[in-house]
This record gives sequence, structure tokens and C-alpha cells, in this order.
Amino acid sequence: MKKGFLLGLTVGGVAAFAAYQALSEEKKEELHDKIRNTKEDLKEQFADYALYAEDLIDDLVEESDFYDDVKEKVQTASDRLTDKKTEMLNKFNQDDFDDQTTSIREQLSAAMNDDDIIIDKTDEFVDDELNEETDKSEK
Repeated sequence: MKKGFLLGLTVGGVAAFAAYQALSEEKKEELHDKIRNTKEDLKEQFADYALYAEDLIDDLVEESDFYDDVKEKVQTASDRLTDKKTEMLNKFNQDDFDDQTTSIREQLSAAMNDDDIIIDKTDEFVDDELNEETDKSEK
């Protein structure tokens, strides 16, 4: 395939050169003018595209204010979430769950009827854990 392409390119180039040599001086000059005009048109098109690209870049830079606003809003939301997280962690760290469970036990005791059975093994579990730790430390 490469040989066929190169052969076609060579034969085409030789044919174009032969056709150019067969042209009269007047036709050669017209061909040169046409090539010059085409070259100038291409230069103008490239310059236009460069200006379009510059305008596009300027527009994007102007729109960067929009991105700055969005970035600021996201940062504000992130700060709010961080504050809320800190508040929740502080609440869990500062709350006294023993007082709350004592309050719940008192409410259950007050509401208990003779027929109700409430099993509370919390105290036994805590006592067992303390006994195990004491046994380990004595050994």
C-alpha cells in the first residue's frame, strides 16, 4: 500500500510538473496570482480565527466571576456543614447519658404496674465488668 501511494504521488507530481511546463507564460502568471491570492485569503482566515479565539478567551475570563461566586457559595455551605458537625460532636461529648438513662428508669418505675415485667440488667453488667477488671488487676 505504501508503494502504491508513493508511486501515485510521484506520477501525479511528474504529471503536474509536465502540465505546468506546457502552460504558456500568461497562464503560468495567472496560476501564480491565483496561488498568491489563495495564500493571502488563508492568512486572513487564520487572523480571523486568532481574533475569535482571543474573544472567546476574554469572554471566559469575564465569566470567571461566575465561577468565583459559585466557589464562594460552596465554601460557605462547607463552613456551615463543618459548624453543624462540630455542634453535633460537642452535643454528644457534653451530654450526660447517665443522667438521661436515670431519668428514663425513673419514668419507667413510675409507670410500672404490678403485671408489667421490666428487666434491667444494666447494673449487673456494669458490676460484672468491674469484677473482671478487678480480678485481672489483682493477678
